[in-house]
Amino acid sequence: MTTVDTRRAPVETYLFVGVALLAIGVFASGIQASLQAQVIVLGVLAAVLGLPHGALDPLIARRLGLWRGAVGFAVFNLAYLGAVVVVVLLWLLNPIASLVAFLAVSAVHFGADWNGDRPAWLRITAGVGLLSLPALGHRVEVAGLYETLAPGGGEAISTVQFFIAPLALAGMLVGAVLAVRRRPNETVELVVVALLAIVAPPLVFFVVYFCALHSVRHLRAGFRAETRGRLTVTIVVLYTVVPILAAVAFLLSGGPAMAMDDRLLQIIFIGLAGLTVPHMVLVALEVRRGAHGTVAL
Repeated sequence: MTTVDTRRAPVETYLFVGVALLAIGVFASGIQASLQAQVIVLGVLAAVLGLPHGALDPLIARRLGLWRGAVGFAVFNLAYLGAVVVVVLLWLLNPIASLVAFLAVSAVHFGADWNGDRPAWLRITAGVGLLSLPALGHRVEVAGLYETLAPGGGEAISTVQFFIAPLALAGMLVGAVLAVRRRPNETVELVVVALLAIVAPPLVFFVVYFCALHSVRHLRAGFRAETRGRLTVTIVVLYTVVPILAAVAFLLSGGPAMAMDDRLLQIIFIGLAGLTVPHMVLVALEVRRGAHGTVAL
């Protein structure tokens, strides 16, 4: 069992709360940011600050014993790439179902940032709230973003999130209360992330949470789990740069006529969906090994 240190909050708590409170103050005062600017900032920060935590996946797989040596490493990469391609193809074939599935998977994954030792429903509720609360304060904007990702389904999905958001918010607050005694930093994070989701534009909310809290938390955990610092840094850089180059290639390759910000938005979120599925599987296997000592495949 991991010893919980309640004497000092981790660095990502300070980083996230500071940036989030600044964003809340800016947008609560009525300052606006164009959608194009938001998409560009999202693309840059998600690439530079968000992708690196997923770049640790090969090292997670090695710790799990899923590959050994050069041949095993090559096979792992082919399987990982295959999973990404399958998810992207499924999205292109059925965008609405894929968006719903992506939101569900993301709710489970992101909700695990808090109350790790509590029942699964509490973590999932936090994840559902995380993704639903933007629709409570910015329903039309969320619908527009979803429509870009899944034409014909954006309005319906945002409407469902609008109605479930109050219940999910109640669940998040329950989680915040339960975290007070052992991890008060998580209480602060849950309250601030809920405020940020309601006040800030959806893309601003996502980039602040994803880059300043979620990615930093997982990146720190990944580096703590590894003893070979140079290898870890090399893999993080390599597996961050390759997806960025692929995204830039797709962005510049043409395709259906659409605004550049819409195309960039699709590349970011469909690409994240493709990367999230194998990433979440590896993280879940590592968590299971930590809980049971072995991994059942």
